[in-house]
Order: sequence, then C-alpha cells, then structure tokens
Amino acid sequence: MFLKTEYTIDEKKLNIKCGFFKYKPIAIKDIKEISKSSSVMSSPAASFDRIEIKYGKFEEIIISPRNKVEFAQYLTKLNPDIKNNLKD
Repeated sequence: MFLKTEYTIDEKKLNIKCGFFKYKPIAIKDIKEISKSSSVMSSPAASFDRIEIKYGKFEEIIISPRNKVEFAQYLTKLNPDIKNNLKD
C-alpha cells in the first residue's frame, strides 16, 4: 500500500510525515549537509530519486521532495550554514 508522504518546513523545523508515521521534527539550525542519495535503505521517501539530510551530531535521513533543488535552496535560505551539495 502506498501511503501519503509529506514534508513541511516552518522557520525553525522540518516536519516529516509518512502515512500514519510522524517523525521527530528536525531543527533547521541543526542541519549540516544536503546531498543526493542513491541509498535503498528504508526511509520516508516516496521515490528512489532521493536526498540525504545530515543533521545533529551523527543523524541522517533520506527523503524525496518533489523539487529537490528548490527544497534544498529554501533550507539553506533559512540556515546559510548548510552545505548544499545539490546541483541545478
């Protein structure tokens, strides 16, 4: 069964919801890096065209927003310290 996956951003956190599962919000200030990912590990990503977000000390999550470049640009606008490895 395919469940609805959604990512919402407010000024301070990234919220991730996949079907009935709600992940712990990620503070935008804690995000360190955004990169393209080809990992097949289980994640709240609806496709295999994914990005990896590294945050906190050693945490990471793989997601698949529709427009990955715009998504990453918006996050880096909120936190200019994020290393954005996505190319246009």
